[in-house]
Amino acid sequence: MKRPGRVGRVDAMLAGGAVLGLALGLATAAGQRRPAGPPQPMPAGAVERFLTPAAVPIPAASLARAESLIARNVRGNAFPGATFAAGNRELVQSVQAWGRTTWGDSARAVSADSTRYDLASLTKVVATTAAVMALVEDRKLNLDDPVREYLPEFSGGAKNRVTIRHLLTHTAGLRAGAVDIASDNPAAVRRYLITRPLLAEPGEQVLYSDIGFAILWAAAERAAGEPLRRYLKWRVWGPLGMNSTDVGVPSPCADCAPTLYLDKEDEPYTGGSYDEVGRRLNGYGGNAGAFSTARDLSRFAAMIANEGRLGDIRVFQRRTVRGFSRPQPGAGTRALGWEVYCREGVVPDSKGCTQILAMGHTGVTGTCLWIDPASRTWFVLLTNKTYLPREDVDMQMLRRRVFRALAPPVE
Repeated sequence: MKRPGRVGRVDAMLAGGAVLGLALGLATAAGQRRPAGPPQPMPAGAVERFLTPAAVPIPAASLARAESLIARNVRGNAFPGATFAAGNRELVQSVQAWGRTTWGDSARAVSADSTRYDLASLTKVVATTAAVMALVEDRKLNLDDPVREYLPEFSGGAKNRVTIRHLLTHTAGLRAGAVDIASDNPAAVRRYLITRPLLAEPGEQVLYSDIGFAILWAAAERAAGEPLRRYLKWRVWGPLGMNSTDVGVPSPCADCAPTLYLDKEDEPYTGGSYDEVGRRLNGYGGNAGAFSTARDLSRFAAMIANEGRLGDIRVFQRRTVRGFSRPQPGAGTRALGWEVYCREGVVPDSKGCTQILAMGHTGVTGTCLWIDPASRTWFVLLTNKTYLPREDVDMQMLRRRVFRALAPPVE
């Protein structure tokens, strides 16, 4: 278990040893932990209001272009329905819904406020990375500690050198996933994932790994000292009013858009998790398993775009958001949990971005959240494109076109 008195400088942890050069300090003194309970509203104050630029609204024509792109795909049967939200900093300008949860005119209409979508790998930032960000601030976790300090079962050989940072940047050397899981018992599945051998030395290369985030979830839960779902609810989601966001959502789920059709049962599959690892872990995988609405995610995206604050509620310190969104040395387009796109295009893992075009994450079910860190413009798109696909859709291209419609042109 973590020794309670061991605390490193948060700025050094976030930058991987480099000085961030930020003038603002943390809300708590070094070595102290926040009391167990929901964080209290923190008024911005005159100084912070001066330091935080006002939101710059997305032009109405740009919003209309983005919304038209999505509506056209719904009409073209790319997916049964979709929800969308967009804004700048903490300004939420558009929250829209199109289509239905399944095919057919009799299916339930999609609602941006109440229809929950399977976030798939978007879980990695909305849940797991968000929890790690909070735990770093709360002095319960150090990014450069070996994972075995929190999860002793994850040890032996090169595993002893795998750090929390390695898991966040997909540089731990772990395999991508597990297709040979025999058990349906969540505890047995997690033990199996933890004991898988590494494919590469820690820090040598970027290997996108769902297993890595399943292990990260377990380590973060040990650091939190309570179920991570409960920690996220009082520490992150609750203060933001994200009351429809959850993990461990059982199947069937009445307000969830389905991601699969179960032939044997002759019914849609709702709740649970589209991802096999997440499904076998009952939605507590860390790599997948979160469900949310466009309305909820608009609050999360706005908070991140506004560098940790939504209204008078500060969830994360500015330096934490900046540090976690910075590309890491030797990790290419990987920041801490977040994925980034470079203005200079594709870059080798050894180099990384010099200028970030966008930061965010995607999900295989047809979900995404992207932020332009320069303008602080953001958008959320949720679909269930994996449900009985009718037409091929290039989700990567659609996401890019929506981003380009909303983000200011590069000067």
